[in-house]
Amino acid sequence: MTFGFNVASSGTYSAAGQQELRGFELAVKHINNGGGWVTNDSYESPLSGDGLLGKDVEYAVEDTGGSSDTARTNAQRLVDSEEAIMLAGGTSSGAGVANQEVAAQNQVVYMATMAHANSLTGAECNRYAFREMFNSHMTAEALAPVLREEYGENVNYAKFFEKNDWGKTMRDDMDAALGEIGWSPVWEHSSQVGTSDFSQYASEIKSVDFDVIVLSLRGLDAANALRAFREAFPDSDIVLPLASLEVAQTAGDAIDGVLGTVAWSPAITSPLSDTFREAFRGEYSGTAASIPSGSAHIAYTQTLQYASAVERAGTFNPIEVIAELEDHGYDAGLGSQTLRACDHQAMRRVPVVRGKPEAEQSYGSYYGLIGEPANVQYGCDSGPAAECSLGGS
Repeated sequence: MTFGFNVASSGTYSAAGQQELRGFELAVKHINNGGGWVTNDSYESPLSGDGLLGKDVEYAVEDTGGSSDTARTNAQRLVDSEEAIMLAGGTSSGAGVANQEVAAQNQVVYMATMAHANSLTGAECNRYAFREMFNSHMTAEALAPVLREEYGENVNYAKFFEKNDWGKTMRDDMDAALGEIGWSPVWEHSSQVGTSDFSQYASEIKSVDFDVIVLSLRGLDAANALRAFREAFPDSDIVLPLASLEVAQTAGDAIDGVLGTVAWSPAITSPLSDTFREAFRGEYSGTAASIPSGSAHIAYTQTLQYASAVERAGTFNPIEVIAELEDHGYDAGLGSQTLRACDHQAMRRVPVVRGKPEAEQSYGSYYGLIGEPANVQYGCDSGPAAECSLGGS
């Protein structure tokens, strides 16, 4: 039985994609040989570490390069040539949408990873796709009360976003949430994915009366923008709605004081978070990526959720596996959560973080948690879910 992993091993999002792949590979190893969550008493699962339904799991990997077109071609190749029974990946939202379209066309379950756009479990949802990662709506809802507490109300903010569907959606969600706490936008600009020089944009806002900069950027773009804006405004307050260990590591001292959300943090302590962190370190010790990021955690979680559903169903038949995934409650190290039947979105907590000063940083530790992860659940008739129609099988 083959799993198909379609990730961005190259390009702007490659650091996250490579972490995803390590999480996928570790999950497959534990499914076949035990270890990690599979043999942890805190993880309630039918997995026993001897494969799936008596068969060893193999996997095939494709590199999207962050391109949705490449992701679509790759996904079809994984189904046709590798006979993948499950697709996973989606380091970017565009690639995530492409993956889930191919999954539905071929009646193969798709487990999204870092794809963050609302549309995956909103307007473009489908019966075969599931997402563990929270979406941009949940990010904005988690951040707004923290930003009000940190900076107050009646704040002027400058906003910068990726010139793609995810960037525009993240911008709009932040605008809506910040408007609720009395913040006002005073400047905005966008850039193409892959922009390396943001100094020109920093120069443009020197004459703007702003209090906070909100950067709806990801990957290497986010790190480059942080360095440019921090150099131009060393004392400025910056918000990076979707932050990550990979971005923080690349940004270095520019991450100091930056507020954002992360998929998961190695600083989270719980039986399952601790088990995953130590298993990952043990597997990749001696490498430059021995500290797991949220990208690795999401990939590991999604793979084991699919495998557990197969075991519960007693079959690889996708319709029966989908039925086992829908409304399934579980813990992935952040407390109890559910993969909802109405939109296939995980209702889970969202960690909010603040970047550490350079003097307090160490390898793998670049930001600190702000309070407990936020609980930002919303109903099936509201938010992105209101636009989701899964249809029949």
